[in-house]
Amino acid sequence: MPAEVNNPPCPLHGAPPRSLHTHNFFGIVQAAEAILATVSGLGTTSYTRCPYGYPSSFEGVVRVLEDINATVSGLSGGLSNIAAGSGIYFTASGTSTVINATVVSASGVSITAGSGIYLSDAGTRINLDAVGSDGVGVSYSGTTAIISGTGSSLAVVSGEPGVDYRAGSLWFDTNQGRLFVYASGNDVANPDWYQTNSDAIVSKSDAPPSGTGVNAPPRDGSMWFNTLLGSLFVYDVTTSGWYEAGPSRSFIYDSATPPPTVAGAGWYSTSDSTLKVWDGTAWIAV
Repeated sequence: MPAEVNNPPCPLHGAPPRSLHTHNFFGIVQAAEAILATVSGLGTTSYTRCPYGYPSSFEGVVRVLEDINATVSGLSGGLSNIAAGSGIYFTASGTSTVINATVVSASGVSITAGSGIYLSDAGTRINLDAVGSDGVGVSYSGTTAIISGTGSSLAVVSGEPGVDYRAGSLWFDTNQGRLFVYASGNDVANPDWYQTNSDAIVSKSDAPPSGTGVNAPPRDGSMWFNTLLGSLFVYDVTTSGWYEAGPSRSFIYDSATPPPTVAGAGWYSTSDSTLKVWDGTAWIAV
């Protein structure tokens, strides 16, 4: 007897029809499990499947058929009651409807996916929970995902750092003329903006630094070289004043001979009413 040949071929089983599963209890259970998965996608409130699987026996066939029957009993129309075979189900969340997916692996370990897919009156939208980083923002217009930003490699140039900053963000303060970096995490006790450039360079001018425009205002310990006097000054923040860093040239007023000091120091001797200058070796009368 010639072998059966279908023309046109069966879309599922081919021209010579061949079953997709083995011809035994194992194949029967596999085919029944496929039916269970297909039926569950129609939308049911009573989806059930044995988490331990089904043995390849009469008992296994009966159990899988019982789960199919229980799942079919909860079939209903409409999207609001869909519960797919993977465990997808709908729960109300504000004005939207959330789809929560639970996938069970072969070993029985439950893996719960995030509620990134949701439905709204405007239609089905997919939210991938995309989060921008390093200054790049992600927004969704309703139809298009928009990615914008330049990244944190560029410094904010402004009188204020703004609000969208994070660890490692750079800010060039136009008021101070200084570059700052925002430090947080990694055991940083006080998250804040920290200056990156040093103040060790001495300002050189005929007038004290004004602190206006990009001219950095003086800070405690700032140094300024006065080109008119040829002297170095240090700023004291407590008194808001500049103090000359050179040695004092005030004359000593005493009858006793003072101890040796720097060359050029003066001493007025009250014992003989004489003005004297230390030349590095001895006191010389003027």
